[in-house]
Amino acid sequence: MPPFAPTALASALHDDCPASLLDLVKQRLSCVLGPRYTVILAASGDNAGHYHLAIQHSQSGLSLEDNGAIGPGFAERLLALGEQVRAMLESDTFARMGSDEPTRPLVWLSGL
Repeated sequence: MPPFAPTALASALHDDCPASLLDLVKQRLSCVLGPRYTVILAASGDNAGHYHLAIQHSQSGLSLEDNGAIGPGFAERLLALGEQVRAMLESDTFARMGSDEPTRPLVWLSGL
């Protein structure tokens, strides 16, 4: 099942202001990530054709920022990014990275 009904995405994408689409994406990201994350998603640029996303993890204080054009497929990309961030920050590997053990991983490598 797609994250949004196709008609909701299509109508929000073709509105004069993409704020309703950004609100839908922000709400979905907040649901996907849960209460330990703060999600900020806003339009930017002269014609509000771009977005700026910030996700902060309250337990570690780490944050991720992203920006880009609002267009077809951007909502699915942001949801995939949110899921990847959650998987990384809630993993045992990430917890080990902050430890003092000599075998701890030093970097996290992953692709979208």
